Amino acid sequence: MTHTVGQAATDSQQTEATRPSSPPTARATAIIELLADPGTGPLTVAEIVRAVGVSRATAHAILGELNSRGWVVRHPIDGTYGIGPGFLVVARSAQDADHLGHWAAAAVHRLVDELRMPCFLARRLSADTITVVDYATPIGIERVGSDTGRGSEPWMEAGRRIRLRPPISREFITWASADVRAAWIEQAPASARTRLTMVLDAIRERGYSIERMTDDHAAMIDALSSLDTVSDRLRTRVGDLLTELTIVDYLPDELTGDVAAVTVGAPVFDAAGEMVAAVVACPNRTLPAAELMAVGDAARSAAESVTAQLAAVP
Repeated sequence: MTHTVGQAATDSQQTEATRPSSPPTARATAIIELLADPGTGPLTVAEIVRAVGVSRATAHAILGELNSRGWVVRHPIDGTYGIGPGFLVVARSAQDADHLGHWAAAAVHRLVDELRMPCFLARRLSADTITVVDYATPIGIERVGSDTGRGSEPWMEAGRRIRLRPPISREFITWASADVRAAWIEQAPASARTRLTMVLDAIRERGYSIERMTDDHAAMIDALSSLDTVSDRLRTRVGDLLTELTIVDYLPDELTGDVAAVTVGAPVFDAAGEMVAAVVACPNRTLPAAELMAVGDAARSAAESVTAQLAAVP
């Protein structure tokens, strides 16, 4: 297929959108995030260079500055670096001021007790990225995916970042402005846009999204979330193919009989009316439509309780 002028412009825009506006800041942030990862122990400079993709000189300069501020510490014997007390003080201060984190975590745990199923909070990090946080599972119930022998699904892990592109995490788009909704839908293949428009209207009407359960659901989420590592043109083509192979959500007349659902997500709004998070319940099974809608109502109620608390913040 011929690469048209319009496609070239789109590819250029996507490249600009994914390029960091401040590369030095992005490199420093990447090192902090790497060292703050609970699954990462102290690392040598060489290991940091390989993981982050910076030069040794750049890594030394960043680590030197972070070390001077106490955000990282250098082991005096083996020379490895880890998170320092200065960063922990800042992190604790930020956590104390994070009303959304406190109230939403409590709501998620109450929802787990009510529904007896795993639930989590998804928070918006930027215009096009969300992260899974506060994943909670009822006592005595295995994590999602454990019945398949694969353990918990990778996209459910706390800290997992997901790109906000069609068709996933659409509850974060449903209550956006008409222009934002239209731009998001435009990223999907033409054959999927009509249904996506209808789905966003259905989500807005009932107050929650429903992720259909398919055999390849986790693989699709993982694939869509990892497309940043490929070229813009390939990212678009693979994303379009995955979208075309997926039946997105449930429309009102499809919620009959037994239905299969992985997750149900309801919006949390801040005091300004902006959607900042989603409370997500994880049935991850086939169940009667009425029961699924009851799960959706419970998730919506939990999210509304957090929204009410945020609205009361001076």
